Amino acid sequence: MNDSGYQNNPSSGRGEPDDYRRFKASVAKRNMATASMVCGIIAVISFQLFFISLPLAGAAIILALLSRQKNRVEGRARVALIAGAAAMVFTCLYTWYAIKTVYSDPRLRAQVEQLYNYYTGQLSGQAESESNAQSEDPQQILNDILSGKYREGKSGSDAPAIPGNGGALI
Repeated sequence: MNDSGYQNNPSSGRGEPDDYRRFKASVAKRNMATASMVCGIIAVISFQLFFISLPLAGAAIILALLSRQKNRVEGRARVALIAGAAAMVFTCLYTWYAIKTVYSDPRLRAQVEQLYNYYTGQLSGQAESESNAQSEDPQQILNDILSGKYREGKSGSDAPAIPGNGGALI
């Protein structure tokens, strides 16, 4: 008797419970490899969103390593390892480039600070007239920002040009 309570059938030589256990383990490892591949592919596709890509890339790498069979990474798990590592590299490089760009361009930094001040409710460093103008209804200000009317009220030389598609990346 083995430790599961089942007795292997010595006449057939197949040991049904042991074979079933091995079959279940191989199916679980294949499913884990598939899940890791899906996580890796989604991580590569969404590398611009670091808060989605990095956790998915980490999950892809971990699941791929857990789905090893006989200490070898095969098939889907290998694709997942490559995709997860590539997503981590792309995400880190893209995030570094975005931060470097924002901090090196004074106009972008001013826009980020303005958005930060708007959403945190801080109006420091503004003239009294601007402070009174922005103390209106926050919903109206947000609608003006989204429609582009907010920039029309500002001087044209300070505001960067908005593409004709409203700033959408198409």
